[in-house]
Amino acid sequence: MNSYAKTVILVALLCLLASVSGNFAWAVAWQEHPLLPWEQEALKAFQRNDYTGTIQQAQNQNEDPNWNAPLFIYYAHAQKWYLERSQDSAVYYKQQYPGLYNRLSGANLAVLTRLVQMPQLSWSKKVNKKFADAAFEKAGTDEYLGALLFYIENGQADVSKSALKGLQVLLQSKRGIVENGGALSKNDRQWMQDPKTLNLLVRKAGENANPATGFLSKMPAFARKKVMSGASACLGLIQDPALPMLEKAAAMGNTSAAATIQIIQDARGERLAKFPNSTWYSATGR
Repeated sequence: MNSYAKTVILVALLCLLASVSGNFAWAVAWQEHPLLPWEQEALKAFQRNDYTGTIQQAQNQNEDPNWNAPLFIYYAHAQKWYLERSQDSAVYYKQQYPGLYNRLSGANLAVLTRLVQMPQLSWSKKVNKKFADAAFEKAGTDEYLGALLFYIENGQADVSKSALKGLQVLLQSKRGIVENGGALSKNDRQWMQDPKTLNLLVRKAGENANPATGFLSKMPAFARKKVMSGASACLGLIQDPALPMLEKAAAMGNTSAAATIQIIQDARGERLAKFPNSTWYSATGR
């Protein structure tokens, strides 16, 4: 028996044991979805400022499962307009904006995050941010959880902030399950209380402290909830598992941590008023 066959058998046995025992830990892989070969080549052409070549590569794609060809073409025309003052590209750039913006999704993240971080696109920061925000918010689903965490940790500041918006969308959907009388799955409970995830969010909350958080204790609860954003909002949606790390950070002078603790206390009060036997992950406590 060759080594490949042995590996296949071993993997099959592990999967069988996992399905039978249910004791294997489920973990989120913090990684982005891989680039397709043609996407890699198109990015290389864009990096060397070959925008005509980028357009040609994208137009020649018969299969584009991630719908990235229009994204390459759009940004290439943007550069041809900005650098070459091409009137045809200017028309394309302005006409295609609404349709492209509305079709952005999590499938575009691997390409889009590379494009918006390229120095030659620094002139279009406003568009880059709108596109990144839109794609990440659409990526606020279980399918892209690992990618969201990857970009929060590894992306440049603007990309990381956009990724936090996507994670907030996902966490809000999870919180909605409990608020509507349900319970989170075992997998959801596991990744939401993962120390690696919590440590990342507490660190990001400290890096992006909102000046308004210093006045949080003087605000009514509904106003406090509106003020919180980014990593702090994510931690507020996770609730109880985040408290130990937040308390430790608050004791070290992290104002965002102290404010987030207050947000969690507000949310717990609302939840317990509605579901007296509830926990952070279950409306019924089970």
